Amino acid sequence: MARRVATLLSCCFAAVAATQNVPLEIVLSAVVFDGTATMDLNGPDNDAVQCLRAAIVAVLREEYSSAFVSAVTATSYVADGSTNTKVTFRVSDTGINAEYVRNDLLSAVVESSNSDSNLMLALGNCWPYDKINAEAASQVLQTETYRRASFADVGAVVSSAVVMDGFTASYFNADAVSVAQFGVVIADVLRAATVQIDNVVAVNFYGLDEGNGLDAVHSGTVARGSVIRFDVAIHYWPAGATVLETPEAIAQALLDALVAPTPTAFQKALDLYGTSSQFCDGCVLSSGVLNVAASQFYVDEVTMDGSHAVTSPPVPCTANCGGGGDDDDGLDEGEAAAVAIFVILAVVGVAGLTFWLYRSNKLRECCPAEEVEASAGELELDKVSSSAPKTEMV
Repeated sequence: MARRVATLLSCCFAAVAATQNVPLEIVLSAVVFDGTATMDLNGPDNDAVQCLRAAIVAVLREEYSSAFVSAVTATSYVADGSTNTKVTFRVSDTGINAEYVRNDLLSAVVESSNSDSNLMLALGNCWPYDKINAEAASQVLQTETYRRASFADVGAVVSSAVVMDGFTASYFNADAVSVAQFGVVIADVLRAATVQIDNVVAVNFYGLDEGNGLDAVHSGTVARGSVIRFDVAIHYWPAGATVLETPEAIAQALLDALVAPTPTAFQKALDLYGTSSQFCDGCVLSSGVLNVAASQFYVDEVTMDGSHAVTSPPVPCTANCGGGGDDDDGLDEGEAAAVAIFVILAVVGVAGLTFWLYRSNKLRECCPAEEVEASAGELELDKVSSSAPKTEMV
């Protein structure tokens, strides 16, 4: 019996542990339709929504035949001077793969020379709006199909920073093109979507006290460059990208991009998106030079959970990485004490139950039930005899 109780408790603890860090198998994607008519896609019971949900599942591969499509939303989409309608949605299923979803939908939106696309054929007569814009839909599917991270909460961010010499913070912050293009550079380095990069802002960089090593405090009185801080949203990543869900993973990816190969991945991204005339002609960022040693120092020191806009200046991620404001994963002292008391009481209770079961089993082993009953009868008889009134013989 005691063994059964112990097994039951271990199973309960295992079940609780197993629910932690369970992957949320969700893929975000979108397609584009011609026309600018307002689509009525409010509520899951809407006929158009039901039609689109069924059509999306129908064009996915057989293993996703039980997938669930939800969060269908229509917004305007402008590309090449024309305005169309983009419809975003979520697809969830066990073991779903964002790359497979993207590839299946890419095939489904292509029109043949003498027929509509497979997705339009699946929509059939139940779709009351315009046809799919194949070209725009293909572009959106390749850039806006995202995979849900395994355990990072929706809205979770990691912040970090790198250093650029050649311009000071005030000039960079005042140049909207430089701010935007720097976000594109970081996205390219991390293989993230540009929408994942936010809160790009610079502070003056005065140098490092290199005489005492890179870990020394900052020195100097004249700014020689800028420390550019940024946030990375980590709960969704583009299909095919490596999902980076922790400060350590983000920091390692940045450090790898700073050091090898030659030219480094970071320098390549800067050359393409930060200094080329195509994207940043005459912008402040184009006059900067990446400070590799100082960038390594800052990546190591300030990469942390949460936004630098909430915790400013950033602080190193130590034992309790809780820079995310309301999304703090740590426990305060009162909560920790309550958890400790609960654990102690649970252990004492289990120990007491186990001891009681053990004593009960020992009693049954040493004294058969008949003997116990007989002993109890004799005990009662003794009590009766001792309590009866005594009479003296005359």
